[in-house]
Amino acid sequence: MRKKTKIIVIGSGIVGASIARSCLNLGADVLVLERDKLGGSASSKSFGWINASFAESTDYFRLRNEAVDKFRNLMEEINLKDCVQWQGTLWWEDSGQELKRQFNSLVEKGYVAKILNKNEIKSIEPNLIDIPKEAIFTSLEGAAEADRVALEMLKQLAIKGGKVLSGCNVLGLTVKKSRVSAVQTNIGEMQCDMVAIATGAATQKGLEGLEWRLPMQNKNGLIVQTAPLPQLINHVLMTNDVHFKQNADGSFTAGEIYSGDLKKGVAPLDLAYDVLSRISKKLNSSENLTPTNIKIGTRPVPIDGFPVVGEIEGYKGAFIAVMHSGVTLAPLVGELLASEMLQATKSSLLNSFRPIRFLG
Repeated sequence: MRKKTKIIVIGSGIVGASIARSCLNLGADVLVLERDKLGGSASSKSFGWINASFAESTDYFRLRNEAVDKFRNLMEEINLKDCVQWQGTLWWEDSGQELKRQFNSLVEKGYVAKILNKNEIKSIEPNLIDIPKEAIFTSLEGAAEADRVALEMLKQLAIKGGKVLSGCNVLGLTVKKSRVSAVQTNIGEMQCDMVAIATGAATQKGLEGLEWRLPMQNKNGLIVQTAPLPQLINHVLMTNDVHFKQNADGSFTAGEIYSGDLKKGVAPLDLAYDVLSRISKKLNSSENLTPTNIKIGTRPVPIDGFPVVGEIEGYKGAFIAVMHSGVTLAPLVGELLASEMLQATKSSLLNSFRPIRFLG
């Protein structure tokens, strides 16, 4: 009987969980190591918008667009109805010519989008009172509670024979003749044939035994979760001063900042109440938006803003997957990287996002 390839995945967020699940499905012996709580740090503090609306290059759009479809397919394989919704997005972060420019960009790429006027917005969001003159409606987008998706993937992994270990701090890699042979942890050395590094923002710290470093510009942002409420909104709402969505359990998830950075000296509690106040002013509702969880999340952002996925040059068997848009990309990237690791199949979708671009 052929010996199974032993793979260690470092990181249990949505990206790591997806890689692990896909590797197991291809017949590998998989172990997931997590330093903190299962489900990942960034995943538990993510807004969770699933989209391809904003992509700074043609290749990045292709990857994200394919990833949205892959996420939809994942819903047929795993029961995610309690943590993923495909409600579509209404976007009016900008207005006037900037909104038109964004819409034209989407249409040119073949993305499903439509500009709605005030009356049309009111008809699909009847509780919205602060209604913009127009907004872009992207009907095929959705939103996920990323840590819950990761936990569901890890649950399925364990059922099928994979192993998951939390509270395990990875210290470094053992590399012999330019090939990874083991992972060094606080509870001892663990042998492996390959390792997949999916540690998000922590990737910039590097690992002992791995001289290669990924330059990053990680950014902080605030996410607020509320107590469950009656159904008040029907879409992901990306407005000019706040982003918010209503989850399957009725709770709201909101954020002031999506692509920027948190202002220095800001008091998280004050900002959280300010964010919820902005939402209240937009809705015709007597319901109180009560915060139940206030999180400052660090988004993992490689220095050039694009994903970094693939084998690390000079370290056979060492693979990496780090990106800001981890929620959208995770199911697809997990599958593509697993195929690369176990079947030597390289996808053209990843050609522009290889680690080798940071060599030298």
